[in-house]
Amino acid sequence: MQLIVADDREAAGELLADKLAEAIADNPRLVLGLSAGSTSLLAYQDLVHRWHERGGFSFNNVETFSCDEYVGLRPEDHRSTRFMLNYHLFRQVDIPRENTHVPRGDTADLELECKAYDLLIEARGGLDLVVLGLGHNGHVGLNEPGSSVKSRTRTVDLTPSTIAAISGGERFKNLSDTPSQAIAMGLGPILDAKRVLLIATGLGKAEAVRRMVEGRVGPGMPASLLTTHPNLTMIADADATRQVDAALLDRLSA
Repeated sequence: MQLIVADDREAAGELLADKLAEAIADNPRLVLGLSAGSTSLLAYQDLVHRWHERGGFSFNNVETFSCDEYVGLRPEDHRSTRFMLNYHLFRQVDIPRENTHVPRGDTADLELECKAYDLLIEARGGLDLVVLGLGHNGHVGLNEPGSSVKSRTRTVDLTPSTIAAISGGERFKNLSDTPSQAIAMGLGPILDAKRVLLIATGLGKAEAVRRMVEGRVGPGMPASLLTTHPNLTMIADADATRQVDAALLDRLSA
């Protein structure tokens, strides 16, 4: 893996936007997996500004697949992943709506929705690039600890620590407002992606970053499984890397 350390959250978001703009310019038909964490959304806003101000790339033939959606939320719900991606990215660039895929969290048949989502990803030949955030407990794409390396898109029960972490943010204001389940793109299609970009910022992610790069690789720490990927780039700010051994940090960022 390659580790890029930025000074702060804003600089990390800019670096992620750099990587995405370059990837789209290099492959205008990019099949892109997207997370909707706070720093990822910050990067998408930066990407929108670049598209408007500088150009040089187009979303017209890009196809996107969200890494998750919360169960029970309608697409127009301002807390849903569909709404967040529409608001921060899709509606501000030239991507056709039919090229943006987010599973329906409000469907009556969640199992069928998950199977159809996997089949659509497979029909596109898999993901060229996937953007992921790092959870406090090491989850990626809401694949919680214990997720199989071969897991596909499915409904997952969120852990108490994940529910607590997301309950006081931009999307959910308290525990009673926070869903307990989500549809998660499995680790299988994520690890099958040609390229993975992982972003982590803030002191709250420092322990997860340390465990990911220094600890044992296994399903108990889903992010650690990404370190087996042949093309992984992790972008982190100085706070998020504070607990990593200095020698290891130098080696990963060389």
